[in-house]
Amino acid sequence: MLRRRLGESFAGRCVQQLVAQQAVDRAMVIASQAFTALIPLLILVAALAPASRRGLVADAIVGRFNLSGESAAAVQQMFGGSTNPSTELLSVVLMVVSGVSLTRRIQRMYRQAWHREGDPGVVGLRGSLNATLGLSAMLVEIVLLGLARAVVRHLPGDWLLGAPLSLLASLVLWTSIPWLLLDRRVHWRRLLVGGLMAAFCANAYGAATTVYMPGLLESYNRRYGLFGVTLALVGWLLCISMIIVVAAIVAGELDRSPERWARRVRTAVGADRGPSVQTEEADEPSVR
Repeated sequence: MLRRRLGESFAGRCVQQLVAQQAVDRAMVIASQAFTALIPLLILVAALAPASRRGLVADAIVGRFNLSGESAAAVQQMFGGSTNPSTELLSVVLMVVSGVSLTRRIQRMYRQAWHREGDPGVVGLRGSLNATLGLSAMLVEIVLLGLARAVVRHLPGDWLLGAPLSLLASLVLWTSIPWLLLDRRVHWRRLLVGGLMAAFCANAYGAATTVYMPGLLESYNRRYGLFGVTLALVGWLLCISMIIVVAAIVAGELDRSPERWARRVRTAVGADRGPSVQTEEADEPSVR
């Protein structure tokens, strides 16, 4: 009886969904693909930036993890951007395709978490376009957040300004990305809870990384050189990916939950106002 009640509870249903959707495996795949896709794209952004801003990505990472000394120098070496960037067309195309592939994988994760596998608009050419938009939004918001943090860091009371700014930017990021990847068929208000969970947990983890990441990068850099830096970054990406996957699955379950408290949460964020699912364009043929 107790086992049955636990299984039917909200927490029990969330655990069942995490197991059914293989959350750990999904997070590992997303983290590995993010490293092979997102990191080269950020390097490309640094290489294409004006000479005065070529260290933008490296400075953002150094500031994010509060690095100094050899670890900061290693990150500058990896992400600093070349003064004579070799951006062959084929390399750019391959990186963009890899980045779109990453967002398509995240798209499939959100589709399963929100039980939207049957939507025609998230497959085929239209799904790829949405994935491209999602990738572009992700890169733009990451770069803008890095710029904002760089500006805030030089102001008095930078932590008081930086923490709310980072939380707000993460909320916008992890609400807009699933909204785009789900073909705008799930109202953005319904995605707010998942975006808030992802933003809060990611920022809490980010605060923790400023404590342990400098020492970890310093140690790995001494032992393995630049390869050690990549190992530390992969571990960081794995934790962030796990946060995103868990937040998406829990938010999807909360959106379907019949409990009174869940309805109150949905009402509090406005998820019960407006269309729960945006009307599918019946007169617009799906592009496949």
